[in-house]
Amino acid sequence: MSQKEEVKVDEELVREIASLARLDLTDEETRTFVPQFQDILKYFSILNELDTENIPPAYLSSANKSVTRADKVEESVPTQEFLANAPQAKDGYVVIPRVLIEQ
Repeated sequence: MSQKEEVKVDEELVREIASLARLDLTDEETRTFVPQFQDILKYFSILNELDTENIPPAYLSSANKSVTRADKVEESVPTQEFLANAPQAKDGYVVIPRVLIEQ
């Protein structure tokens, strides 16, 4: 995006963003978000004024490295003891409510 290019924030753009975010906004909420989005974009446009010519890209926000450890095999909780804490069990398994609904 060039420095002069501005995004036009209107109700249509807010509805499109809400749709992508799977939000169902009322007309009043949509109108409320228009000036808020405009303010956010104005605030971020300040970054366009910064001179970043001699600044190297920051690929990582931290110089920290991941610390790994060797896997260690440990004894598991016995099945019967584990199932004793489950709300419902059947045939050695924990019973949970159905997640997928067939249509």
